[in-house]
Amino acid sequence: MGQDKALLDYGGEPHVLRIVRLLEHVAPPVYVSVRKGQTADSAFSGLRLLPDQEEGIGPMAGLLSAFREDATSPWLVVAVDLPHVSEETLRLLVEHRDPSVCATAFRNPEIGQPEPVCAIYEPRILPVLLNAAAQGRYTLKFLRDVPVCLVDPANPRELSNVNSPEEYRRAREE
Repeated sequence: MGQDKALLDYGGEPHVLRIVRLLEHVAPPVYVSVRKGQTADSAFSGLRLLPDQEEGIGPMAGLLSAFREDATSPWLVVAVDLPHVSEETLRLLVEHRDPSVCATAFRNPEIGQPEPVCAIYEPRILPVLLNAAAQGRYTLKFLRDVPVCLVDPANPRELSNVNSPEEYRRAREE
């Protein structure tokens, strides 16, 4: 992308602030996973920050930091590169939460697999996370291999992410 996705401007503000507001209505308190270099940016001031302990391992670093903060609570995770996600979509996920499995996630309609960056991770996933990290496997695709409650999104477009300047331009136009 070439720039911090959390700081991309959607509607006159950094996208991280929009995501925080959505989550405050759905599942407070809200924490924001940040890399060490992000903590100085003014967009993050006043937010509850969870600095990544490990660098360069992507979203898994945020999950590990979350469970270090509280290993007994579920964590609703929403990536900052989902510009179309709505409060209704997040509520749908929360309403379908199944604490008896490792996670509740939306089914990615394109591949039929769990969408790991918009999901609720249960405490029972922590040994799986730690094992994957110990083996140097930092992808969240391990959700395909553990018990997961899959929820079909009402509007699959809301789960489309922005990974390039062209996708960002299109998302802003929409």
